[in-house]
Amino acid sequence: MDYLNRDDVRAALHIPADRKAWELCTSDIHYKIGTQGSQWIYEALAGKYRMLHFSGDVDGAVPTAGTQAWIDSLEWDVTEEWRSYTVNGQVGGYLETYVGNLTFATVHGAGHMAPQFKRPETKHLVFNWINGEEI
Repeated sequence: MDYLNRDDVRAALHIPADRKAWELCTSDIHYKIGTQGSQWIYEALAGKYRMLHFSGDVDGAVPTAGTQAWIDSLEWDVTEEWRSYTVNGQVGGYLETYVGNLTFATVHGAGHMAPQFKRPETKHLVFNWINGEEI
């Protein structure tokens, strides 16, 4: 939080000076929950952009099983079957890819904040995906 709230970092990210400091969790955000969720975004971007959706496999806020259910409801063909990936000789998680350029992956042992608690595994997943390298 100290880093993200530094004046030079805020300037580099084009965050206006009148915006309050970043917090990990806040109750100041008021969400409007819609019935459609975010599934439509993936449908709209299919085939146009590569997409990565990852989930901590012990996430109690947005459970992996629910994510898998809406991805399954898309009925997109699987292009790479469900498989594990390893980081430092240990299972880092699992992934599957679909027609439409969607990769769905889990981060093993992570909850909702995977990058915070499983940094090596999340970094391996995200950076290899971004660079088009083997995960």
